[in-house]
Amino acid sequence: MKVEIRSQMVKVKTTDGSTFRGKVNLNSENIPIDRLSDLFMKGKSPFLVLYDVSAQGGIDCFIINKSHIIWVAPFDY
Repeated sequence: MKVEIRSQMVKVKTTDGSTFRGKVNLNSENIPIDRLSDLFMKGKSPFLVLYDVSAQGGIDCFIINKSHIIWVAPFDY
């Protein structure tokens, strides 16, 4: 089964004070998700996968426990 990637650029603030800018896949769950907030309200995974994150001169992927996220906001380039 092939799943289309619907990426959304976001900014994430975590409980330790870190801020990340990267992309999330809105189609990462097995249920239909139309909005960024649905990843948190309807999503079953306890983790948020953030990819294409610029960190220390490289491009990285971060897997963040949702319970450690203070806020997430859409972010334009």
